[in-house]
Amino acid sequence: MQAAHFTNRFIRFVDGPLVQMVVVLAYAYFFLIILSEVFMRYFFQHSTNWGEMTARYAFVYFAYIAAAEAFRHDEHISIDLLPNKLGETGRKALETYGDFLCILISVAVIYYSLGLMEIQQRANIRMHALPVNMSWAQLALPLGWGLMIIRIMQRVQRRFFPKPTPNVEFAT
Repeated sequence: MQAAHFTNRFIRFVDGPLVQMVVVLAYAYFFLIILSEVFMRYFFQHSTNWGEMTARYAFVYFAYIAAAEAFRHDEHISIDLLPNKLGETGRKALETYGDFLCILISVAVIYYSLGLMEIQQRANIRMHALPVNMSWAQLALPLGWGLMIIRIMQRVQRRFFPKPTPNVEFAT
């Protein structure tokens, strides 16, 4: 019972506004830093050492987390010619097989990125313009791909156990 309670709370947390806020904040930071860097280069012929680098990593966080959010809303591009020809059962099987492959790729990316993060921590590899360990930038991969696994599992659950839509009748 405790595990189910924790799982429900975790899913509500992940489905809440926090993930969307992170996406918006990362993109806003990226946009504002790049805009200020262009402004400084154009008007002052000078830019910061850290601006472009931190904007790049903000964009990486944005890209991975936004990709996971696209899974949440089934907005990734897909070819549906074959699934549409197979019928309901065949379509579900093929889409689930594709989801399984995505999960395998996600697990591989998480595994190897965690290994790289460990190396960066042990070797104390720092960002070239900031005294911050490079593993903080690398953290975007396990976070983003882990969120993708959660979103893919939610998609599989929706596929096989759809929530019934309420039958609402309006009085005329």
